[in-house]
Amino acid sequence: MNAKTIRRIIGITTLVLWGVVVCSVFLDEGVRIAYQLDGWAFGIALMLTPVYAIMLTIHIGRGKHWLIRTAAWLGCAMVIYVCGVLFFVSTMLTDHRAWSNKDYVVYSEFGGFIEPNNFVLYQRDGFFDRKLYRLRCEDWGQNEKSEYTMYIPLDLIKEDFTYSPYFEADSICHATAFYRLSDGHLYSQDKNDSLISLINNQ
Repeated sequence: MNAKTIRRIIGITTLVLWGVVVCSVFLDEGVRIAYQLDGWAFGIALMLTPVYAIMLTIHIGRGKHWLIRTAAWLGCAMVIYVCGVLFFVSTMLTDHRAWSNKDYVVYSEFGGFIEPNNFVLYQRDGFFDRKLYRLRCEDWGQNEKSEYTMYIPLDLIKEDFTYSPYFEADSICHATAFYRLSDGHLYSQDKNDSLISLINNQ
């Protein structure tokens, strides 16, 4: 496989990935591409774009005047810089999947530099995840792991999660919360024992 073919494959792949990213921007509010394919496409596109830019710059500059080569490399350096910054920022700000099963998925969505992240429930619909409601924000501490159990006949969601309290990084705590599946209503903690009994007796 020669350099031209490799460059063409990388270029087409990068273009397709950017196409997925652009399409995700035009989805209706509250709709995401399933399995975080848009996020993966964005990350891989940010890595392939500089590679393609370097290969294209070498191809364009071959045999050209030094001014043309210099301009091409300056443009290439700018592309690499922008992609590097975007990749760094995206690792900090990108939402991530906290939990999922075949019907539902919970995303930890970036809440802002001051506000905690939000845990939001989505329902799977083919190649899309459709937002239902926010479950909670990450106000207990830094979330370590979350597990959800859906009790559809009881209209109930049980959430078990572990977290590190803020300013106590060495401590790991466990908590259980219950939500109404139909609308996301959070039950108060004093209802936990009765809800657990309800689950055990179903």
